[in-house]
Amino acid sequence: MKKYYDLINTLPLSLLMMLLFGAEAGIPSGSIPAFVLCIVFTLWIVLLRNMKRRECLRSIGIVSVFVLVLFQAAGEKYRELFIEKYLWILWLLGFSGAALAAAVILDKSIWLRRLSGAAMLVFLVAGTVMGMDIGKAVFALVCFFLLIRLAEEVQRRWTKSGYPDIREHITRISPFLLGLCLMVYIIPASSKPYDWQFAKNIYNTAAAFANRVYGYISHPSDQYGKIGFSDKGGFLSGLSGGSDEEILSISADNPEIKDFRLVGCMSGDFRGREWVFDIKTAGNSRMLDTMETSTAVRKQDSAARFDYIQKVEMDYRTLFYNTKYIFAPAKTRLAASVRKTSRISEKHGSLISKHRMNYKDEYQVSCYVINYANPELEDFLTTAGDISEDEWKQTAYAEDITGKTGYAFEDYQRYRRSVYDEYCRSYGLTGETAEIINGIKDSAANRYEALKELEAYLRTLTYSTDCGPLPDSVTDAQSFLDYFLFSSKKGYCMHFATAFTLMAGEMGIPCRYVQGYNVTRASDGSITVKNSNAHAWPEAYFDNVGWVAFEPTPLYPVLAGWQVRNRNNGGYGRDDHRQEPSTAPSAVPETQEVPAEEEEKIDPLIFIIPSLAVIGFLLLFYSISLSLSRRKYRRMNCSDRFRYLAQQYLRLMSYLGLRMQDDETLAEFESRALNSGKEGIKPHLGFIRIYENILYSDTEASEEDIKQAESINRALRTLVKKGKLKYRLMLLLKKQ
Repeated sequence: MKKYYDLINTLPLSLLMMLLFGAEAGIPSGSIPAFVLCIVFTLWIVLLRNMKRRECLRSIGIVSVFVLVLFQAAGEKYRELFIEKYLWILWLLGFSGAALAAAVILDKSIWLRRLSGAAMLVFLVAGTVMGMDIGKAVFALVCFFLLIRLAEEVQRRWTKSGYPDIREHITRISPFLLGLCLMVYIIPASSKPYDWQFAKNIYNTAAAFANRVYGYISHPSDQYGKIGFSDKGGFLSGLSGGSDEEILSISADNPEIKDFRLVGCMSGDFRGREWVFDIKTAGNSRMLDTMETSTAVRKQDSAARFDYIQKVEMDYRTLFYNTKYIFAPAKTRLAASVRKTSRISEKHGSLISKHRMNYKDEYQVSCYVINYANPELEDFLTTAGDISEDEWKQTAYAEDITGKTGYAFEDYQRYRRSVYDEYCRSYGLTGETAEIINGIKDSAANRYEALKELEAYLRTLTYSTDCGPLPDSVTDAQSFLDYFLFSSKKGYCMHFATAFTLMAGEMGIPCRYVQGYNVTRASDGSITVKNSNAHAWPEAYFDNVGWVAFEPTPLYPVLAGWQVRNRNNGGYGRDDHRQEPSTAPSAVPETQEVPAEEEEKIDPLIFIIPSLAVIGFLLLFYSISLSLSRRKYRRMNCSDRFRYLAQQYLRLMSYLGLRMQDDETLAEFESRALNSGKEGIKPHLGFIRIYENILYSDTEASEEDIKQAESINRALRTLVKKGKLKYRLMLLLKKQ
């Protein structure tokens, strides 16, 4: 009965593991052979648990020898095939073993069984509420397991007379419970699950509140302030950390744009070891920059406007987020964004929310993105003419900000002058740094070429996040560049962006340091911002065009874009590496039929050799077992020998069809054997009287009794060998 109880508890768990984790293990979905093998493996492992040690070792040995020799005899081709396509069979064996181990552990404690039942019940309820795809087979197996647990609880609380063994009761009612679960599985059900919307609403509200509290506690707000260099990167301490948590979830309506630089803050004020960000001064530079770029593109080539910039509407949902900063592309259409999300305002180039955002807050931003893959971008940046007042007004009208304070043409002209005052600073660089800067200035024909040469120079250095903190000797721009360019020669994005900004300013080019996130749209169109996307980069100002980003950090890809629409000079940007269709002739003409490969026949030796190995193992096992049994028998005293021979006698009689019943006395057994009519049995029944006399008296077995018992057993073996093949095999396997 014990093995059936073990099977009831083990088989459902084994099948459940296969259904839940089979996909990760490479098990074919819905494979009938997989189900059959899982059941066979579970049956075998349960039988092993309930076998005697010798029988267990023999069974394991037979299987192990056959599999190992088969694996060796199959050859490299079939071994590779097994590893490639059928390695999941080993996972099934592992699931069966794990299920038996779990069943054994659960059997030791009622509280473990109760907890496991509660966990499965929670799995069903939570999975249904959350819309998980729980298959009918999984549901039926979990129900069977829960019914077993329920029946056990009923039995434990039910005061009853008669045989009180709970395990036997569970075993006897298990077929009915199994039938009930099979009915659940067979009965047709709607493929569309019940939505449980009321439960989802309760769950979502509770989860949002819990995550808000968690985000507020675990992600302290960082208002930027002073962001310095450190061995950890020093970027947004409120949003970065050891884990790579998701910060933002974004959807963008323009599928052509794949890469986004999301600006958080910007600065032109370097204090030797840190950039200082002004978040108190209100301004409108972000929108003025967007209008300048938009006007320049419209003036350059209105028909090809989409080749230079494209508009994108972005919807944000905050996740683990606790800051007022709005992260958006640099060319933000602030006026349009404010109409969608009124709490957004600008503070010296940074977009700020009126209140600190947290878990699952939402906002919308409208912006433009520059096409850095346009081959005519350089010409556009270097030849853009002055913007007239009429052209500016046309852009203001298009952006629906005509007449609004801060966006007049006079405001734009003041903004241009302020760019040079604020972001074009000379730090009086000398030595090797000055030589590099002067060399770039002398070789470059224009501002764009100078910046690209500077970008290329910095990308020859080494990117490393393990560069350590700055030494105490770094106190200003000159000492920072001397250390970074000539001593350390390695750093992360903050170092490269800082060096670019300082050196560009020394060349008389307005340049600013920007911090934010660098993200790429996933293949499914989603955009997820994580801690690991934190990045810093420089932006340089081009007269009559606006601010343009550069990428001096090695390992980071140069800024990308999209393929232009109105030119036929080939693809570029993201389509640079598209392969043209091959024009080479096919190795086989289309009209020619490829002869089918002859089906390779399996060599019978692959199975014959393992079978012979098993036979050899059995012979060896039999010889060793017989030798150990004889040795053990010789060391027994007279009483133990006789008791052993009596057990042998009863077993041999059972092989002849005369099994002694549990409630039967030796005398009753002798009487039944006499009346059975079994041929050749009667002369050997006298041993029962000898056994009964020794068993129920103080008489010790003598050497004569032992010799007589041995003689009778030999005679009975001879009778068994003349009987049915089944008993002859059993005699061979159990012969001592």
